[in-house]
Amino acid sequence: MQHTLTLMTSRRPNAWRGYFHRPHQPGRMFAFGDLIFVPAGLSIYGSGPGGAQTMVECAFPPGASKALEMFEEGWEDRDLARCGDLRSDRIADAVRRLGQEALEPGFGSDILVDALTTALPIDLARHFQEVVRRSAPVKGGLAPHQLRTIEDYVREWPVGGVSVGGLAELVGLSRGHFMRAFKQSAGKTVHGFVEAVRLDQAKTLLADGDMPLKQIAARLGFANPASFSLAFRRLTGDTPGRYRSVRKGLT
Repeated sequence: MQHTLTLMTSRRPNAWRGYFHRPHQPGRMFAFGDLIFVPAGLSIYGSGPGGAQTMVECAFPPGASKALEMFEEGWEDRDLARCGDLRSDRIADAVRRLGQEALEPGFGSDILVDALTTALPIDLARHFQEVVRRSAPVKGGLAPHQLRTIEDYVREWPVGGVSVGGLAELVGLSRGHFMRAFKQSAGKTVHGFVEAVRLDQAKTLLADGDMPLKQIAARLGFANPASFSLAFRRLTGDTPGRYRSVRKGLT
């Protein structure tokens, strides 16, 4: 069996749940994200809302890349849960570009595809090394599972928006303690973190679908499309419309 890296392009994050199957070991259920890595030798089982699904999938034979050697050892449930919900713009963008080249190959496609498939294993290894580093307990900070809970909550963007007080209550801490612990664990303020997550969601919605900017702005808690466009341009240097056009290869 091969390592497989899959980018789902037709559904919302956390709409599917499932588990990795290992012989003679019970699998732990968790929510799958849009970017999923299945190590060689493992199977994945999941369920969701059904319907037609579109995806881009890349396969790497065991031993094909030195960077993938770290994925050819034993796995714990915690590590597999990370595989089921990779959160990396760099990796997602690379897989998305491979899908675009497969559908509409252009000048130098073979060179571009080779470069992307060579870089992806390295990006995967770097991503997991960074995730493991960030997951190490920080004295006086939040536990890794608390950070994950907060990120999942912000990504769903509940009705009424996100507030510091609401996030503090979510993990059972006072507002002041939460703000100090969050900064110590995440290395940024709550506001900076929320902006980063919303930007990530905006990029996904712009690149993977045709949802109007007005709907994207409303879904991400912006008062109107103008405020969404202003925030997006301030953080990326580009307008939402141009970002969508470039990602879809329309310019």
